[in-house]
Amino acid sequence: MIKKGIAVIGSTTVDKIVKKGHTRYLKLGGVTTYSGITYSRHDIKTHIVTNVAAKDLPFIRRCLYKENINVHAGFSEHTTHFINTINGDERHQRIPVKAKSIARDQIMEIFDLVDCVHLGPLHPMDIESHAFPSIENSRLTIFLDAQGYVRVIKDKVVYSGVAGSLTDALMASQIVKTDELELEIILHHYRMNLTELMAKHKIEEFVVSRGPDGGFVKTIAGDQFEYRAVPIRLFDDSTGAGDVFFAAYIVGRYFKKKDVIEASAYAANLSARQVEGEHIKPDELCLNQIMSPK
Repeated sequence: MIKKGIAVIGSTTVDKIVKKGHTRYLKLGGVTTYSGITYSRHDIKTHIVTNVAAKDLPFIRRCLYKENINVHAGFSEHTTHFINTINGDERHQRIPVKAKSIARDQIMEIFDLVDCVHLGPLHPMDIESHAFPSIENSRLTIFLDAQGYVRVIKDKVVYSGVAGSLTDALMASQIVKTDELELEIILHHYRMNLTELMAKHKIEEFVVSRGPDGGFVKTIAGDQFEYRAVPIRLFDDSTGAGDVFFAAYIVGRYFKKKDVIEASAYAANLSARQVEGEHIKPDELCLNQIMSPK
């Protein structure tokens, strides 16, 4: 259960959103932002552990401090930048620059402050790989969004692929979240079905999103619970919806003490509100003061 608080670990990003080739804007992003704000707005003591460039830290702190989020920021030559080109349902991503990897010692410093850790890497080098034994042995409850370990970066472009750190990340985690395509890639890589994967890595619950088609949660006991997506009244931007969903699911299960069906329904509703621009509003994350990456 979440009593003391939660730490979200991963890149805090400057996202350049390009819609249909012409509409462009900058905003704060990353799992630390979307999941962190979601936790904090449920009155959970929230910490983020991240690395950012000194020139960007004032803007980042300004956005997150007003959300009552404790920012544990290490310094890096660069802040991680994502360029998201969106055309309808299609999304292409580039990472022109990355922050340095979050170190084991940075992570261990927050262990005494929290009950739970939410791992939210956005790319395979986001967290030092040798941090995982310490995370696994921390006796904290560990949640993993596996998206960063189902990505390969070549020439600054993001492709699908399995990173070597995924096994260690899975072994350290009790609750894991992917989307349907990410799960397919993972199962193909390990040559296992989901039941076998969960048993091998001792994963208690596996949360899978199918976007507008809902999704399911599978438990280590073998039960599978389907959930429905909530209809979107007005589409604004799906960026961060998956991060909001997973954080809301964790809030439901570990803070509100809901069962799997109730927690997934709660998460689906809040995720839909995010897509509509009604949960974390776009202007709350606007960072147009920061120079756009080329």
